[in-house]
Amino acid sequence: MQKLMIRYLLISAFFTLFISCKSYQVQDAVSVDNSLQFVQNQYFSDVSLDYVYKTHIEIYGNKMGGIFIAKRINDSIHRMVLTTDFGNKLLDFEISENSFKVNFIIDNLDKKIIINTLRDDFRTLLQVNSKVFKTYKRNNEVIYQTENNAYYYFDEVSRNLTKIIKTNKRKEKVVFTFDSKKTTFAENINIQHFNIKLKIDFNQISN
Repeated sequence: MQKLMIRYLLISAFFTLFISCKSYQVQDAVSVDNSLQFVQNQYFSDVSLDYVYKTHIEIYGNKMGGIFIAKRINDSIHRMVLTTDFGNKLLDFEISENSFKVNFIIDNLDKKIIINTLRDDFRTLLQVNSKVFKTYKRNNEVIYQTENNAYYYFDEVSRNLTKIIKTNKRKEKVVFTFDSKKTTFAENINIQHFNIKLKIDFNQISN
């Protein structure tokens, strides 16, 4: 009986270790030869444009809305500002692949975990070029895995970026969903977290 119990515990421990070490897999996708060195998110790439969205944020039970404005300042830096509908500033960041500056943030959001999460989300959302590690195909999708464990999903017909999935190597951590009619601008964007209570919706404000 004791030997049987030890064997059961060893098998259970091995199975748990196997599951925990298993890397994230894109369901039903087939690996193909890399066709790109860098994948591009062109939705915030034009330095001549101000990208303006009506924004709704749900974070740890708190809800807030306002106007989100993003501007590509140069080849590497974006500046983004979130205000209330009446123009009061909620946050003001400058962000690039390797730098981050908080110009302003309201007291309710001025917590390290919130700032770091928003930094990572907006860095992913605004980053134009990401180095490709692997390429996959699934039905009419081309999927590029980048070195930071993010997966960029493109519609093979329209060539629009439809989704970015960030993983923690084993499972989905954050999903960015894009609704766009052209490759250079997304009318609607959703950011959904699965490990914390954070959801952000962006809806285009028409000129």
